[in-house]
Formats: sequence, C-alpha cells, structure tokens
Amino acid sequence: MTDKVLILTEQIGGNGHFKAAQAIQKGLAHTAPQLQTEIACGMPLVNPSLEQMVRKCYLHTLQYAPHLWGAAYRREGELSHWFKTPLGKVVAKRLKDWVEQVQPRAVVCTHALCLSAMGRIKGRMKRPFALGAAITDFDVNGFWVDPAVDFYLVAHERVEQRLRQRFGITPSRIHVTGIPIDPAFSVQQPAKSELRQMLGLDGQRLTVLIMGGGVGLGPMEACLTSFCRDWPEVQLVVVTGKNESLFRRLTDRFGDADQVRVLGFVDRMAQWMNASDWIVSKPGGLTSSEALAAGLPLVICRPIPGQEERNTRFLLHQRVAVRQDSPSAIPRQMQSMQTEDAQWLRMRTKALELGRPDSALRAADVILSIM
Repeated sequence: MTDKVLILTEQIGGNGHFKAAQAIQKGLAHTAPQLQTEIACGMPLVNPSLEQMVRKCYLHTLQYAPHLWGAAYRREGELSHWFKTPLGKVVAKRLKDWVEQVQPRAVVCTHALCLSAMGRIKGRMKRPFALGAAITDFDVNGFWVDPAVDFYLVAHERVEQRLRQRFGITPSRIHVTGIPIDPAFSVQQPAKSELRQMLGLDGQRLTVLIMGGGVGLGPMEACLTSFCRDWPEVQLVVVTGKNESLFRRLTDRFGDADQVRVLGFVDRMAQWMNASDWIVSKPGGLTSSEALAAGLPLVICRPIPGQEERNTRFLLHQRVAVRQDSPSAIPRQMQSMQTEDAQWLRMRTKALELGRPDSALRAADVILSIM
C-alpha cells in the first residue's frame, strides 16, 4: 500500500489555512513525488450545514463586532478545553470511519478545529498515524496544543519558546519551518520592473499591493480613495480575494483609474508580491509570511483583535511593519518613509532575513522524517 499524508484544514474564515495545506501538499510533491496526499476540510465532513452556519457567524463577527472575537480569544484557556473535550469527542465520532478508509501514515492539521479529534482517532486506529500541527500564526494558543500531537511546525523561534515555556512541549516535537507558503516563493524571480511588465503594469512605477485576506476584509475602499487623492503617482494593485461584491464595487468605482488594477482571487501571488514595493494588508499569518518571503515591508491597518493583534505585535517588534489604523493617513506616512530610502531598505532587508520562502519544503522534510 502506498503511503498517504492527509492534510486536514478548514475554509471557515479566509483562505490562509487552506493555502497552508496546499503549500504542504506542493512541498511533499516536490520532495517525495511517489507519496499520495489528500487535502480535506473537516467541518463539511462532520456537518455541512453547521460548517456554513459557523462560517457566516465568524465572518459577520469579524466584520461587524470584532471586539467580541477579541474577547473570546482572551478566554482561550476555558474555550480551548471545551473545544477539545465535548466538541472533540463529537468530531472524532463523526470522522473515525472516514479516517479508517483513508488510512493515512500521517495527518497534518493546518487548522486547530479537528486537531484534538484526530488525536482521539489516532489512539483507536488499527494502523496509527503520526499527527502534526502546522500553526499558521506568529503566536500559539491553547487550541493548538494536544498531547497526541507528534510534531509542531511553527513560524519562528518565539513560537517554539512559547510552546515550551507555556505549554510544556518538549523541544524534540517542535520544528521551526516557517508558516508553509507556496514553494513558488523560493524560486528566483525576475527584476521588479520586468515582473511588472509581465503582469501588465508600468515597469518603472512604484507599486503598492493592497489586500484584505482571502475574503477581502478591512477598509480597502477607504485606502484606495486615500491613495488616489494623496499619492496619485503610485501604482495600486488591489486583491479582493473571494469577496465578489467588493470586487464589483471597486471595479465600478476605480476601474477606469490609470493607477489602479483590481484583481479578484489570485493564484500567482509570488509574482504579484515580488512585483510590488509595499503591501497594505491585514496581518494574517499566510499573507504576512508571503510578504516577508518577497521582502515586502508591511503597512497594517486595523488588525482583528485576537490572532491578528498578536501577529501585529510580532511584526512590529521585528521592524518589518508599521501600523496605521486610519486609511486616510496611510499614503502620507508611506510617502515620508519612501523618501527616506534607508528606512524602506532596512525594512526590506529585515523582511528578507525573517522570511522563509522554502517553508513548505522544510515542512515536507519534517513530515517525511517522522512517518
């Protein structure tokens, strides 16, 4: 029987967890082409209707009452216990037969939702599997920690330290691979001017990438308005992700503007990032990791309380990002930083040092060594 790796993820909020799963799959395909891999979302297998309801509630909370999500995140201790025990039992019961059919040699979770359930299932399997957690932020919370996890793939040494000191995880189970991103980021790219021309942009114009994550959250329209008014010389590439209504609205309003290019969901993110000079974005773990790999200084606007706030603290501490929660002030702040080439260059150099473009290949090496 051919060995198989099951990569378990979710698409409840944004697309980052799923992109991490795809990156690991690509890393394994590159390193071990003979290996079978399968990506699956856990919640639709448990209950498709519940998954849709949870997704809607989550996105509405982030959009209209983010402080509630922040409050819940601060109670991670008690919530993670409920997450693992009553919910974990139910999910394990629903998924056990399916996992038996898949018969994986390893299961890697890029979302914490089904992690504890997999830990329960692992102990009841006739053919046990290695269980891994690929943590997709620059911090870790209790939802990710389970005694059944054999290995943790983490973003940075600070996450490793937190797992050891706060949760008592032995160092041998922690591997600093970086958050898994598309291996395309590890491929040498043409010069920025050449890339821009390949993508239909002005090769010589300063380029700012504006993103709101996979579902296009954040004050993107206000940012665009500010740039068009206060810094018309720059070239703007706006990625709305899967938010079709935002894509239509921005296209209707800015589609004729010479300096604006509005995109929906983007596959060739490594090219778009390497063609840019700056990124204005939510500080999701995947987007931030991609930006670092491309050497892009980040401007963070209105991070969501919880994991995005923690990611923001990390990125600010590393001096690869600035935070500006007023969209109208972003262009002027960036202009002042851009005129001081030394500051932009320092941020870019630090981003390249911090980035891990080969993170998916590193993750693949760890998985294969433990199977």
